[in-house]
Amino acid sequence: AGVKLPVFSYYETGAATDNASLGLAGGGKKIAAVREKYTALLQNLIKLASLQTSFVTLDEAMKVTNRRVNALENVTIPKIEGVLDYIARELDELERE
Repeated sequence: AGVKLPVFSYYETGAATDNASLGLAGGGKKIAAVREKYTALLQNLIKLASLQTSFVTLDEAMKVTNRRVNALENVTIPKIEGVLDYIARELDELERE
């Protein structure tokens, strides 16, 4: 039993990044810094998406479990109690005979 939670992950595509030939007068450094920030942002976004998907999945599982509990409390258990009462009455009646 249990709920399977999806987990998203980040992976490198292996694309070569040649930062040495980017721009003149320090432009390459800025591009590299932006690339690092973008990578960090992307990793945080992946974590957030994973958490959101987990929350939605858990919410659905909780709703299903709630429906089952309600069905047990309001339908199944009262039926079983009714059957037990009927059996007890019949046994009492048999004892009197």
